[in-house]
Amino acid sequence: MGIVVPTNEAVLSLKGLHLYHANRSNCAARVRLLLEEKRLDWTSHHIDLGKKENISEEYFGINPKGLVPSLVHDGTVVVESNDILVYLEEAFPEPGFRSVPAGQQAEIDHWLKKSGDMHLPAIKTFQYSKINSRLVKKTEDEETLYWKLQKDPDLLAFHGKHRQGESFSEADLAGATMLLDETFAEMNRALTDREWLVDGAYTLADISWAPTITTLTGGGYDFTPYPAVQRWYSVISERPQFEKAVLEWRRMATYAAGVDRTISGTASTIQE
Repeated sequence: MGIVVPTNEAVLSLKGLHLYHANRSNCAARVRLLLEEKRLDWTSHHIDLGKKENISEEYFGINPKGLVPSLVHDGTVVVESNDILVYLEEAFPEPGFRSVPAGQQAEIDHWLKKSGDMHLPAIKTFQYSKINSRLVKKTEDEETLYWKLQKDPDLLAFHGKHRQGESFSEADLAGATMLLDETFAEMNRALTDREWLVDGAYTLADISWAPTITTLTGGGYDFTPYPAVQRWYSVISERPQFEKAVLEWRRMATYAAGVDRTISGTASTIQE
């Protein structure tokens, strides 16, 4: 979706980088990670998903799908996390995270596209099946408002599956898990003989996917069949930028929600 024209005109006057994000969102985390990697100053506008702060006319006026993250840069609004990564890379090219030969640029785009394509049918479905649908139930008034504001048919279909006390089926979870298995098998093959997803460089591909590993681990996804993915993730998760952009925010979410769970030494909780 990329750049959108907001109906909430208040954001048009914002100067600098402003990120509307949620502490427990893997999509928001990848944008925070790139901001940290590029050492950019930005203003935080935290959206508490547990309190349904994204379900408002004001926020839908910024992001027409009501999702996080949304970036505002000198009044320009950019939505969809991977589109935001590309926007930031072009707007602030140094340090660069597409520094690979021309023939490998398509590999970065492949992993970015796969990250976006997998989000709703696999990543989000897995997380909602395991955790979210129990912990972020909407009241009747919240559901009514959401159905009034949301125009995207895919999101309406998705959230309809856990509306009014309903939950995702075993078939939904099995389908999501199968897609994840296929993707991480491909990722494991790509990483078997290389340090990064795109050979020779830490790129937007790694930045897009690494926070998703954190999220899925919190949901109980089993990464033991993918040792190369585990090795790659352990390297990225030890970066100070990852600690600040991803793990610190997730710990805040855990404390705020009162969720007492620790996976592989890192706090985990639900995501949007």
